[in-house]
Amino acid sequence: MEGYVRNASPMWRHAMKRSIGPGEEIPLDEIYEQYGIKHDIDEGESFVNWLRQVKLRDSDVWEIKYRGDQSTTAVVEDPQPKEVEPKKAEPKPKKAKVRDKKSNQSPFVKSKASAEDMSTMSVRQARDILPKFTDQKLLKYALNMASQLANKDTLCRMLRKRITELELTRR
Repeated sequence: MEGYVRNASPMWRHAMKRSIGPGEEIPLDEIYEQYGIKHDIDEGESFVNWLRQVKLRDSDVWEIKYRGDQSTTAVVEDPQPKEVEPKKAEPKPKKAKVRDKKSNQSPFVKSKASAEDMSTMSVRQARDILPKFTDQKLLKYALNMASQLANKDTLCRMLRKRITELELTRR
């Protein structure tokens, strides 16, 4: 398969049982050998769609390029060259470059969540919600409560990571 998966984020990511650096590309053939054969998925467009929908859903982080995705249009030239009329010079408006990159900065969100709510949430909820929290005191209380509960090890790791991120940004 002609194509690759690229980490478009500015941070290292862990996916597909490996660490992937910023801007690093992994050939689709390598990923197909790892997952396509195991899950009995046809090679080509169906495998790329499976990657986009199941494995690498975040399009802001993962850029998946596949040869079949690009529509190529053939340019046909006339055998007889046409006379080119001189065009009037018209000023063209300049277009501003718009970047759709995901920002590393979290938006400020005022929340009514309590430490009890945070310490009892699931890991999936925490992945969605934790990057939005900026209140260190609340996060520390939630970490203290979650560390006393059973089966909350992953949540505790996520809370510690978010607290350290906030401490580093406030220095």
